Amino acid sequence: MKFINFLLILFILLGLISCTKKKEKISIIKEVNLEKQMIEAYNEGLKEFNSGDVFFAAKKFNEVELLYPQSIWAPRSTLMAAYAYYSQLYFMDAIYELERFLDKYKNHPNTDYAYYLIAICHYNQIVDEKKRSWRNYKG
Repeated sequence: MKFINFLLILFILLGLISCTKKKEKISIIKEVNLEKQMIEAYNEGLKEFNSGDVFFAAKKFNEVELLYPQSIWAPRSTLMAAYAYYSQLYFMDAIYELERFLDKYKNHPNTDYAYYLIAICHYNQIVDEKKRSWRNYKG
């Protein structure tokens, strides 16, 4: 009987504690300088691209676009992510990035380059023994 009374008191206390009104927590993001973070991410992406770590470079370039999508660096970083994939022969990833670039930045001055890079990626995926490479072209 004492055990049942103890459990009953315990449940009542737990019920009262859970019904108390707590202060609502508000999360505030404090960013010192968003533009500085964006430029640092872009520079780190370039550094990693030059060292050969394509996936991390593409991640940093995409981070630039996420940090400040209205900046002039956002479309540049998307193109750099696509070029990073292309340079290491990851054609499908490059095509995905380029199509995303063309969807988001329809009037950007470098859309012709994006279309060119998409065409090159598709061309490089063709399996044909008679395909001539532009590097071997003698005129």
